[in-house]
Amino acid sequence: MIISHRSLLLHNILLLSTTIHQQAGSTAFIIPSSLNSPRKSLYINRMASSNSDNSGNYNLAQDPKELFDIYQSPKSPSQYNSIITPDWGPSYFPSPKPTGKIKERGQVHKDGDWHRSVHVWVAQKEDTTNNNVRVLMQRRSKYKDTHPNQLDVSCAGHVNAGDDILETTMRELDEELGGSSSSLIKQYTIEDVSKSRLFTVSSSIEGKTERFGKYKCQEYQEVFLLWLRGDDIMEATSFAPIIQEEISGFEIMNANELIQRLRQGDDELVPRSTAYVNALAKVFGCDE
Repeated sequence: MIISHRSLLLHNILLLSTTIHQQAGSTAFIIPSSLNSPRKSLYINRMASSNSDNSGNYNLAQDPKELFDIYQSPKSPSQYNSIITPDWGPSYFPSPKPTGKIKERGQVHKDGDWHRSVHVWVAQKEDTTNNNVRVLMQRRSKYKDTHPNQLDVSCAGHVNAGDDILETTMRELDEELGGSSSSLIKQYTIEDVSKSRLFTVSSSIEGKTERFGKYKCQEYQEVFLLWLRGDDIMEATSFAPIIQEEISGFEIMNANELIQRLRQGDDELVPRSTAYVNALAKVFGCDE
């Protein structure tokens, strides 16, 4: 994982204190003591641009200045919103290769540049037949710059410039699901995550939000599935985000209902392509 010298310096300084206050305009923010990774510097950067018009909540939900690697677009229209396969060629399979260009998040979503993200589905089988699968869903907060207030994959996040896919996945699991001391997500190692990889899919979605305006989010999404371990029934209350402004809550949904609603284009859910939904239905056993 590549960390900038600035982030590393901030990390070393911030570890000297478990709770840090920073004055941003007229508002004093408290940094969660559990956020003790280099991402704490990102949390500070988000707060620094806050002001009294409630932008602080939006800045905490995402940092428009975080940097993304830029990737080539798919070579043909048929490769948009589809699973990446060997016939795509070595520039895309088994993992898309960056072009060497780097841009800020806010500009990437305006310009429609291709970038990387990770998706982690957390699910639980109620019996051995695989016919009744329960899926953890997160509800995106109203402050997000894309798909606010919609139900989405259990855990998701962008891959920052120079960062490793698996390290990013572990970081997002911790930040989005590991805010509770009893979080069941803490049982998984990076090796577990590596083995849980399902596929990589290209995704091109356009939309508009009242605050941020039009966006065009084009991603190569690395998709994982973690089956919940143990005999305890998965509950939405077992998970919590570290940064509350990113996620407003969690829900449990039956896999068959999830697939049906995605195929119907239910606008309460973040849309997914037919290829993505069909692949997900297969691993959940919904089409058997």
